Amino acid sequence: MANPTGVWAGSVQRDLNNKRDNMKRFLFFISIIIFFISCDTTQKQIVTDNNENMLYYEAAAAPKRAMSTGALMQETNDEQKIIRSATLRYEVIDMNLSLSELNSMLSEYHGEIQNERQYSQSDRLYTYLIIRVPAKDFEDFISALLVGDNIRRLEEKNISARDVTEQFIDIEARLSTKRQALTRYRELLQKAETVTDMITVEDNIRRLQEEIESQEARLKYLSAQVEMSEISISMYETVSTSFVPDRSNAFGPQILKSMHNGWKGVVDVFFWFIGFWPIWSLIIVLLIFASIKKRHKD
Repeated sequence: MANPTGVWAGSVQRDLNNKRDNMKRFLFFISIIIFFISCDTTQKQIVTDNNENMLYYEAAAAPKRAMSTGALMQETNDEQKIIRSATLRYEVIDMNLSLSELNSMLSEYHGEIQNERQYSQSDRLYTYLIIRVPAKDFEDFISALLVGDNIRRLEEKNISARDVTEQFIDIEARLSTKRQALTRYRELLQKAETVTDMITVEDNIRRLQEEIESQEARLKYLSAQVEMSEISISMYETVSTSFVPDRSNAFGPQILKSMHNGWKGVVDVFFWFIGFWPIWSLIIVLLIFASIKKRHKD
């Protein structure tokens, strides 16, 4: 007689083996499907990269190549860029003579007046000027200006210098990088095959052009500051004051002023009365109507 326990155990073992075999087949099948899907996705990604993103990979090489140019520029550019400025304040004997001498000196040193303002306060006449002179003549101009005989007293002299060489190098390197990238993008625009690629490249070209124009404007401004030094001049002349009696309270002017005020009051009342013409017109019409009605009764 067979052992029931052994028969049951053998049946359970066979079921477990069958389930294990089925699970292996299922995992093998899933692995094959995932393998084919991954291969297809990889191929699609490669195609996408080749067709759509190729422009970005190629354009990205331009800035990297330009970095070596910027580094070379930084090594070879040894000229210092210095912005010099000065503030002068002094008292003069004759303001008109000082302005005339200053204009002559500006013509001699090829300078220019950028701003000029004159005002008086108490017993002083002030003139404030901002002038620009070539940087190479900056110190000579100040020395020649302050040795003039018309200067009574020097109250302030402040000279400063600011080194902007590093800013120049940085801006020039950035410009070189952006210009090379712009050239590369223009070449890629000719190779664009889809509308999306063309729009993307054109947007990058427009952005680079704006950045280049901004950097060029900044570089131009710094160059102008380096080439032409700024000098702020504040000069004043002490003038004598004389007493001028106030004759506005004299008898004659007071009579004329009172007559003028009285006539002005009459005119104001007349125009005020005219302003109510609708009311007076209505009253006159009512009076005329009442007069006509009274005549018919009589």
